[in-house]
Amino acid sequence: MAASEYQPPRRLARGLASLAASVLLLVSCPGALFAQDQPAAEVDRLSAQIQSLQMAGRFAEAIVLDRRRLELLEQTLGAEHPRVADSLNNLAVLHGVLGDYAEAEALFERTLALRERAFGPTHPLVAKGLYGLAMLYGARGNLTEAQPLAERALAIRRQTLGADHPLVAKSLHGLAMLLMARGTGDAAAEGYFLEALAVWKQTLGEEHPEAARSLHGLAILCRLRGEVERAEALFLRVRAIWEQAYGPEHPDVARSLHNLAGLYLDQGRLDEAKPLFRRALAIREASLGTNHPGLAQSLQGLAQLAVRQGEPELARTSIARALEIQEHNLADSLAAGSERHKRDYLQVLTAAADTAISLHLRSSPADPAAARLAFATVLRRKGRILDVQSGSLAALRAHLAPADQVLLDQWTTARTRLATLAFGGLGEEVPVAADAGAAQSLQREAERLEAALSRRSAEFVALSAPADPQSVQRQIPDATVLVELMLYRPLNLQATRFSEQFAAPRYAVYLFDGRGALDWVDLGEAQAIDATAQVFRNAVRNSALPTAELKAAARRLDRALMEPVRAKLGGRRRLLVSPDGALNLIPFAALVDEQGRFLVERFTIQYLGSGRDLLRLARPASLRRPPLLMADPDFDRAGTVVDRLAAAGKIETRAGKFDALGFAALPATAKEVAALAELLPDAQVLTQAAATESALKRSSAPSILHIATHGFFLHPTAQAENPLLRSGLALAGVNVRKSGGDDGVLTALEVAGLDLRGTRLAVLSACETGLGDVEGGEGVYGLRRALTLAGAKSQLVSLWRVEDAATRDLMVGFYRELRAGAGSGDALRRVQLTMLRSRHYRHPYYWSAFIPSGDWRPMAELFARPGRRP
Repeated sequence: MAASEYQPPRRLARGLASLAASVLLLVSCPGALFAQDQPAAEVDRLSAQIQSLQMAGRFAEAIVLDRRRLELLEQTLGAEHPRVADSLNNLAVLHGVLGDYAEAEALFERTLALRERAFGPTHPLVAKGLYGLAMLYGARGNLTEAQPLAERALAIRRQTLGADHPLVAKSLHGLAMLLMARGTGDAAAEGYFLEALAVWKQTLGEEHPEAARSLHGLAILCRLRGEVERAEALFLRVRAIWEQAYGPEHPDVARSLHNLAGLYLDQGRLDEAKPLFRRALAIREASLGTNHPGLAQSLQGLAQLAVRQGEPELARTSIARALEIQEHNLADSLAAGSERHKRDYLQVLTAAADTAISLHLRSSPADPAAARLAFATVLRRKGRILDVQSGSLAALRAHLAPADQVLLDQWTTARTRLATLAFGGLGEEVPVAADAGAAQSLQREAERLEAALSRRSAEFVALSAPADPQSVQRQIPDATVLVELMLYRPLNLQATRFSEQFAAPRYAVYLFDGRGALDWVDLGEAQAIDATAQVFRNAVRNSALPTAELKAAARRLDRALMEPVRAKLGGRRRLLVSPDGALNLIPFAALVDEQGRFLVERFTIQYLGSGRDLLRLARPASLRRPPLLMADPDFDRAGTVVDRLAAAGKIETRAGKFDALGFAALPATAKEVAALAELLPDAQVLTQAAATESALKRSSAPSILHIATHGFFLHPTAQAENPLLRSGLALAGVNVRKSGGDDGVLTALEVAGLDLRGTRLAVLSACETGLGDVEGGEGVYGLRRALTLAGAKSQLVSLWRVEDAATRDLMVGFYRELRAGAGSGDALRRVQLTMLRSRHYRHPYYWSAFIPSGDWRPMAELFARPGRRP
């Protein structure tokens, strides 16, 4: 409807008196602020038009005018004037409504900073910015960060405006929405909704469209609880209020229609749900544009309904379009913000991906179009954040300007301080616990700097360019199969409640080759497979377990996991395996087939984070510098320190006692790197006191990075919930926390900040360097992820505590095979087969701990002196 047709609700006037307390916060006479009357008149005219367009739901048009108003205000009043912040805040709201979250966040942050400088931290206008930022974070899934902002905004408004102010009701409503989204405070959420409704009723009237927002939130809560009749009555009431206030084509009306349709879908009232989904879709497309997140929600609902109605074509086209919209929005949202924010936002979008995969595997397994859509979705989503983060750092370093270097240095310093805080404090008596408040502050600062770096790097490269099957196909070698394992939640077609929309997670696998042939298997429920995998992990790590018992455990997992895959390989023996979930922590080479053979005897296996890795690995390494070998660090009185702390009961590395870490000497590693140095004649070798954390951080992109030392992986504690802070390496001086200017504890968080853009191979010859927190779809948050983020193209890491002599022999053999022209997967397999046939090392405990990931191509040229052919 046109702006001129809009008539404000009759009850709106009742709220004006309640807003009087806020009038002094704004400029009562805009014209008085300007030196001339003409700019004032133009600002007033634009303001009236913007308000009219917003009330009519024509947000894109409102943004154009608001940009013009902002330019006029900045030219006339200056960029720091509070009136400028009003326009900035309104622009932020508009961009948020249209789903442009990255732009909205930048505008809200600028608004908040300006108002805090102008008015101080407890002004109601500051609360307005806090509230807007909190709601934006909520829409992006950053709920943990959103809640304290919303609580702070509520406290300011209560203190300055009184408990019965409409803006207090708005804050109560927003806080209730966040608590409901977190799923941990339904009772508290309902209390806030009811408190907000009481204020709305007293100030604006219970039929006011703002009051209807809290009614709508309460209806959603009832739907989540399964209170069907109450939810339906509330949705219908809200729809009537918004239609009367805004007209039938407003986006808010579409929102009520969409949620009512979802309620009917829960109940199996499919014929009633379908027209509501379609109408919501039409309104959103007309008013919000073709790429709005709300449009994707309506399409997703329509797809799920079509699956339940047995309409696979409608389901496929609807979910395909929803995924395209999400992909469009991901490109902007993943180009900015910290990794945690990106991960949270991707979690908001998982339902659409699960729907596409479920549609194929469970409803249309014979439909090639559904298969291609599902596989393309896996490639687009799995490992997406790792790809973005590694690309961001690489792009930034390749185009480093002085201002970028300052940011990068600040970010690196913040992360080092965070790691030092977690692991520092080793005193003469009892270690001092790290300060949790300081750690949280440093974490926020590191994330702020990371977000700034993301914004800078986005100018140089399209970080979120989607991976497509055709691009990946071109990178798969001949006679090789990409084995893309993934977790998904199947649609529950018998669901009667929203919480039952998806069934228990399952594992599936897609097989893809260089000819474009695609196949798949639905492997079964993840819980059962994970339990079998854990039994196998326990067995393979136990060198004392008889081989027969180990093989029985390996065979059980193989039967569930790889036997169905082998049936589709057609005799091909080279596998690029991309695990998911807990399967990231097992050595596939040690599984046992139907004939009782280990898979290493039949296949060459290289690991990937996801099939999209092939696109990154295809880019040539930019630098060529001598290898760097580090081993046998002088841990400085390690035995004394360990004995003292053990006697005091402070050595609990598995439980996460960071400040109690102490390490014993590793003289065998000196022999290991001495043998490797003969194979790498131009390598730089750092041992004993020279093998410091600072020396490693000063190095830049060695062609090969080999570190032979202690590794560790710790369980979470209050001191460090960040998984990259709980795994790492011990270097010289670690036991006294002095390592050439650092503390000697090189965490994965710090490894991610190294410059390894030209590093072809990174080998961590240490215990448990392949472990970390498993994140579905994103792999293992630990050292191997950190090495990829730093730029290393391939890695060799371990899955359990390794034996010194076996590791030395494996490493020397591995490098000899590399020098002879083998790729990392082939090189490792040849050594493993030799060990398997030996007398002492035939148990998989000795030969299967290390796994090769990343680039599989030969690298014999790295073993020649510069200027000489290998």
